[in-house]
Amino acid sequence: MKYREDKSTLYEPRCPFCRDFFSRPVDIDTDFGAFSGGVCSCGAVYAFDPTGRNLGETFMDALSYACGGDYEKAVSLEAGVDYEEYILQYNYRTHSISPGRAYSLFDRRARGMLYFVKLKNIKATD
Repeated sequence: MKYREDKSTLYEPRCPFCRDFFSRPVDIDTDFGAFSGGVCSCGAVYAFDPTGRNLGETFMDALSYACGGDYEKAVSLEAGVDYEEYILQYNYRTHSISPGRAYSLFDRRARGMLYFVKLKNIKATD
């Protein structure tokens, strides 16, 4: 008998960096306003975009929050060197992720997206 992967585990809300479960996004107040997101136990910060069409702002919310609210520091960081990023399709209602491609420019359907950012070898208070 061949081993079959349990497909239900593909939909579990797990961090793409550490594979731990993450909490449902909550409203987070910052100096620049508020965004919906959270922080994983591994230190990754995530921000939620309910439409999937405002990922630039969602990314900056997550990155600046990971930098302790220091927007100037956030814009000076280099992708792949100072931080890693990952985008997941996310269903807020069921608190589940969708497997497969997270984002396609040709797919115009509105989908919730979670933008994960994890700093590499730097601290939020640097």
